[in-house]
Amino acid sequence: MNNNGTYRLGVDIGGTFTDFVLIKEETGENRIGKNLTTPEDPSEGVITGLTNLIEEEKIDPHQISTIVHGTTLVTNALIERKGSKTGLLTTEGFRDTLEIANQYRFDPYDVYLEKPEPLVPRNLRFTLDERVLADGTVSKPLDRGELEERVRKFQKMGVEAIAICFMNSFINGVHEKEALKIINETAPEMYVSISSEVIPEIREYERTSTTVANVFVKATVERYLQKVTQRLQELGFEGNFFMMLSNGGICTVETACEFPVRILESGPAAGALAAAMYGEKGSFPNVLSFDMGGTTAKSCIIENNTPLKVNEFEVARVYRFKKGSGLPIKASVIEMIEIGAGGGSMAYIDKFGLLKVGPHSAGSNPGPVSYGLGGTEPTVTDADLMLGYLDPNFFLGGKMKLDKDAAYKAMKEKIADPLGIDPVEAAWGIHKVVNENMSNAARIHAIEYGKDLAQFPLFAFGGAGPVHAYNVARNLGVDAVALPLGAGTTSALGLLCAPLAFDYVRSYYGRLDSIDWQEVNRFFDEMIKEGKELLVKAGLKEEDIKVSRSCDMRYVGQGHEANVFLPEGELHEGRIEELEAVFEKTYQELYHQSGPDMPLEALTWRVSLSGPKPQIPLESFKKDDYEKALKGEREVYFDEQGGFIKTPVYDRYLLGFGFQTQGPAVFEEHESTVVVGIEAKDIKIDEQNNLIVRWS
Repeated sequence: MNNNGTYRLGVDIGGTFTDFVLIKEETGENRIGKNLTTPEDPSEGVITGLTNLIEEEKIDPHQISTIVHGTTLVTNALIERKGSKTGLLTTEGFRDTLEIANQYRFDPYDVYLEKPEPLVPRNLRFTLDERVLADGTVSKPLDRGELEERVRKFQKMGVEAIAICFMNSFINGVHEKEALKIINETAPEMYVSISSEVIPEIREYERTSTTVANVFVKATVERYLQKVTQRLQELGFEGNFFMMLSNGGICTVETACEFPVRILESGPAAGALAAAMYGEKGSFPNVLSFDMGGTTAKSCIIENNTPLKVNEFEVARVYRFKKGSGLPIKASVIEMIEIGAGGGSMAYIDKFGLLKVGPHSAGSNPGPVSYGLGGTEPTVTDADLMLGYLDPNFFLGGKMKLDKDAAYKAMKEKIADPLGIDPVEAAWGIHKVVNENMSNAARIHAIEYGKDLAQFPLFAFGGAGPVHAYNVARNLGVDAVALPLGAGTTSALGLLCAPLAFDYVRSYYGRLDSIDWQEVNRFFDEMIKEGKELLVKAGLKEEDIKVSRSCDMRYVGQGHEANVFLPEGELHEGRIEELEAVFEKTYQELYHQSGPDMPLEALTWRVSLSGPKPQIPLESFKKDDYEKALKGEREVYFDEQGGFIKTPVYDRYLLGFGFQTQGPAVFEEHESTVVVGIEAKDIKIDEQNNLIVRWS
């Protein structure tokens, strides 16, 4: 890479590896880096990897104009309960909201059902005798003396952070703002989050849960980002440092510190954005992104170059794949299905003598057995190594050697011998089981949204995704797979596809035929004004900011809503028929049928503001001499052939537009390996350097 010019850098921390993508802004040239994640202090892995990359490329840190960062820090802090000691202040009578929840039993037949433990225990939940009514009028004013007495109790009990969630504060947050001001004056050391700023949205349990989660991780995120910012400055970086949001936008470090729940799903969201970007440039607007790393696999439906988005998700599930068993978070997020299926997922035999894989992962420490770092349980990576899918001498481009003998020994002792089968058969069983797990999860995800996966080619990336994509796609009945160049670090590239963005929400209930449209327009104007001020402060020009509005609507009496995008312009009673038509269209798309002949009501109004999407020119090159790309052959296991067969192995970096072949074949990169079976009749490189595989 020519070291003249300016550069942008994406940094994605995963459960096993931390990935880096460095792009030259003028040409789109890019370089990638990867090193093991340092879970005890993630910033160490970030700075070490960055230092190594800029030294290898001889880049001066002053030349980096922008760094965009995605991290699992918030998710891990909530899962492991490693946040601040947190107290909750709420309205008299609502002390037990976190335990009562919504009275939903996610498994009605499990008499030993375990619900998620609240982040705030009951002894740290205090109430205040204040009250705002449903129409926003104040019934009982906030008592300053009572509040100060509660705060002193918190201080004596060692509380470090306070969540404030008063009844009906989503309509009128005056008491929460007053309480925040008093606490800042009397206990300035306390971290505080108020629900009217974090999520002014109806539904008491979800609003309280989100506010508590936000302040629970606030100190952790602030300390981490301050440390990273300081280390970057010490390196000589003087550009913009942004964080990836769960909804596919980016924000400033200051915003991420204030609203850390907004960056919960930052890494996975970046992968979906990258898939959408490649699809747009490669003329396949509808794809199923398949991101398989070292710890998890994630799938996202992308339609018309846009990933699906929702406004609520769960974190820290008691039963990882049971919806309803986690802590609800109300925030805009790119919707995806996630399962515990990564290269580090451990295989075991359950009490019924059946082979199982995941969800527990060996992660980066100790890692798979073949890493030689202390792992003892066979993993998916160990199985793939034994099947010939991975070259033990070319893992991470040869920077890390894999111990095939150790993997074989562990596979034999822990899986093969107890099952009475050959170790290679056990390895194939692990590979097949994990593929089926991922395929089943993707099917369910598609069914929930009424999508036919046969219409969605698979776009596969991540360190392990390209190894498994061919068989996962065949399981799903998909007729094509697309794999980008540098697939192992695609999520880090996705960080650089994201625009500056932020979302606002306000609950205001009413039937469309009787709602106060003047009030609706007023708070829409307020949210848009606040959002533009935030994005202008982050460096955007006001004229470059795009605004979209939506509303959660339903038929009167329904318990769930559909999010409907609203037309531009002022809303008023003369546009009710227009809004009804938009809702009916959305309802039909979701449920493939028309709804009842009932009036409509609105619950929650949303505004999304974003800047221009960064344009990333993808390098395109044509190669004429493919003999140099053929590295040789090795024995690779294909079940449809009944065992190992000699398979050509290609250097992916020496293949360009115009290359074409048939399966079987293996394509190696430093960070990932593509494995294609014999049924692939058409393998080629397109103009964006994607490897396209078809078998029909």
